[in-house]
Amino acid sequence: MKNMLLLLATTLFFTSTIFAQIPFPQDTIARNDRFNNRMFAAYNSEGLLRLTYTSGLGTVSSNNEIYYVEEDAMGNFSTVNLTSNAVDDNYATLSIDQNDKVHISYEARDPSIFQIRYMHNVFGSFSAPIEITQGGLNKATPFGKIGPDSVIHFVYYTYTEGSDNYYYRNYDLRTSTLGPEVFLSNGEAGGDFEATLDIDSNGKVHIAGRSGTTLFSGPLKYFNNTSGSFQEVPTGVAASVSYPRIRVDSNNNVHIVYRTSSRLNYINNVGGTFSTPVEISPLNQLPAGIQSMEIDDQNRLYITYQSSQSASGRGFYLLYSDNEVFSDTIKIADITSEYVTRNSSQVITNGEDIAIFYAPGGVRNSVVICDIFMKRGDLFQIVPVELASFIASVNGNDVSLNWMTASEINNRGFEVERQDLSTLSSVSNSKYEVIGFIEGQGTTTEVNRYSFTDKGLTPGTYQYRIKQIDFDGTFKFYNLAETIEIGVPDRFVLEQNYPNPFNPSTKIRYHIPSVISTEGKNLNVQLKVYDVLGNEVTTLVNEYHKVGSYEVIFDASNLPSGTYFYRLQAGETTDTKKLILIK
Repeated sequence: MKNMLLLLATTLFFTSTIFAQIPFPQDTIARNDRFNNRMFAAYNSEGLLRLTYTSGLGTVSSNNEIYYVEEDAMGNFSTVNLTSNAVDDNYATLSIDQNDKVHISYEARDPSIFQIRYMHNVFGSFSAPIEITQGGLNKATPFGKIGPDSVIHFVYYTYTEGSDNYYYRNYDLRTSTLGPEVFLSNGEAGGDFEATLDIDSNGKVHIAGRSGTTLFSGPLKYFNNTSGSFQEVPTGVAASVSYPRIRVDSNNNVHIVYRTSSRLNYINNVGGTFSTPVEISPLNQLPAGIQSMEIDDQNRLYITYQSSQSASGRGFYLLYSDNEVFSDTIKIADITSEYVTRNSSQVITNGEDIAIFYAPGGVRNSVVICDIFMKRGDLFQIVPVELASFIASVNGNDVSLNWMTASEINNRGFEVERQDLSTLSSVSNSKYEVIGFIEGQGTTTEVNRYSFTDKGLTPGTYQYRIKQIDFDGTFKFYNLAETIEIGVPDRFVLEQNYPNPFNPSTKIRYHIPSVISTEGKNLNVQLKVYDVLGNEVTTLVNEYHKVGSYEVIFDASNLPSGTYFYRLQAGETTDTKKLILIK
């Protein structure tokens, strides 16, 4: 079920969000007395995970190292330490080539300034670090990805005491040669990836980066080399941004997510030029740190982020889009009492399953730590509404329906439908009538109970069902297991109105049995109200009735307070009762 934003042309409309926790089991990637975070993962062609992350002792960055995790066919994980040099190695990114070989780029201190390093396992074991940059200025937060032609592409920042810039560079594995360093824009290096890239089906590179001269925010810029050399293409984003993420879909369309001061925003160039920015994360929730974006072979986008705002829920979150239509926000994981901070998160996909990684931090054994966990599964096979029960009870001529859900995902509500089996020649030509609608709870993992009462039914046999409806119009039927029998009244009854006294309206119920009808034919029934002098005040009913039970509302808004009488006549049978209006 998907409570969707509606995308028409390039316009996206946002609706309110209810958080649900994603129902995938949790696996542990790293849990020890170290600070483990900034994980970066990918699936290989066999659907096995490959992952890298940074690990250090507490918050002392000088001993950060790069670790690599590999999954085998049995689902077991093995972890190796790729760097062990007592200097700060950080910001690793990982990609996999068409031969399932792993390529990792990272930032390394050598020994006093930072440079960009790269290693791969093309020949079996991981290579020695290859220098992508050397000497001079600090180089920071590299984002690397292998292309289809055995060329790996990098985008990275310099950072100094003065103005910073970001650059593109590549490395050709076929010739072991570096390409020239290409200046893209000015831009201050922040605490996380401030420029990212992706490669289209033609091997062309697309880059989104934060520019400007202000730390942590600046104008968004987009570049590509589809014409040969890198050119800037305007995005139309005037606001200062941070943490831009870019992905190219199977049609070579560009998708960019970035953060403004308080929201995640999304643009694409599906229509030829970049769309108007749309806020896709909830209001008053502050997305923080590294957010991740991935795209599958059906061009569905997946985005993770973390929030530190207790008012709107602290934790890790997922957004996804299908056909450029975004879901409501889904909570990946709560922050338990063991943890106090939310660090990095990432999502990857193999077209069927998604794997979500998240890193909460805290203190363990008097040491500041951060652990890495993973949840994975098929997001589109989650049961949208888990119906726990659906029952009915009969009270006279009223049927009460009650149902309960164990969980809901983006549930707009339930349409209540009834069919009258007693008026049909066969069930095969039956038709259901919509008799009501009950709003759902959107997305929730809590138990919810619903009820609906179908009142004043005539004798007969009935069947009920509820139609659960998504916000995007998708629906599913749930049928009541048994049929409902409403009996034929065995005597003529005019019930006392309720409430009595009343102001300004009251209900009057009456029952027409078969014994007073002539050969089972419908009877003319009249229900009239009189004042104490016998003057007719109003006629409530004057029509032919089948055998059965009925209810009518008497609204006396235009009458003065006092005593009145109501008289029911069905054929030759009559009855009269008194009612009192008090205003």
